[in-house]
Amino acid sequence: MSGYGKINLLGMLAMPVVATLAVVMMFGPRGDTMLSVFGMNIIPMLVGGLISALLLRRANKAGGAGRAVALWPTLVPAVVGIVWYLWDAFLPAELDPGRVYIAGPLYLLGLAIVMGPISWVTCWIARSRRAG
Repeated sequence: MSGYGKINLLGMLAMPVVATLAVVMMFGPRGDTMLSVFGMNIIPMLVGGLISALLLRRANKAGGAGRAVALWPTLVPAVVGIVWYLWDAFLPAELDPGRVYIAGPLYLLGLAIVMGPISWVTCWIARSRRAG
């Protein structure tokens, strides 16, 4: 596995782990809550990780052009999710403090899907500039 593949895997696992730690900070160590938050947050990361893995595979065949951009579908939702969950853990909403853990994965899934075509086009441009 290349260094970029390890970064992709780290991004895929880091965000659900941080979300789980944030939910422990808010609601205490409840096993059912931790498992459900981790499960809900691993889904958008798996989608983003799959898109990034496919883009990395193509970038490695093309001489490595665009490998950093290929990580965007994983890393952008991971960073946004980590910041969002930690923000809510340290500064929780007064009304309905757990709403972030239900809505967050849906927004992160949408972000991962939107980042896919953006990354694909940007990788394609990077490969074409390197070839030319």
